[in-house]
Amino acid sequence: MLIEKYFTEIETRIADSIYVQKSKLIIDKRSSYIGFIDGEIDFIDGSKLYFIEFVETKEVVNLYKYSYHYQNKKGEMIFRYDMAPHHKELSSFPHHKHIMEEGGLLKTLESRIPRFSDVLDEIEEMISLSRNMK
Repeated sequence: MLIEKYFTEIETRIADSIYVQKSKLIIDKRSSYIGFIDGEIDFIDGSKLYFIEFVETKEVVNLYKYSYHYQNKKGEMIFRYDMAPHHKELSSFPHHKHIMEEGGLLKTLESRIPRFSDVLDEIEEMISLSRNMK
């Protein structure tokens, strides 16, 4: 898949979300199959997603680097997926997910390599559940 098509899929997924209020993307195409995307998405509940991907798409989508940092309207982290090599104890090393538990305790979990659409699905579900509880 050409990198342009991959970035268009991300842009379309954002545009199709009923929970996205606004977004800002910086796209850097390094070649026909390699690129970098840096994004910030504001959701209708005031929460935000900051993300980066350095990706190659020649045969399969291969994320060389990624981070998806989701926070509430107060700026407090809800979760973050990344691949910083600092949790060697996890079987999914270097891939992991940080979550903020009640009481402000940070927990690190094993994680598969996330895809942007899966992260956005997770956020949309959280916002939907939150809205339905009100």
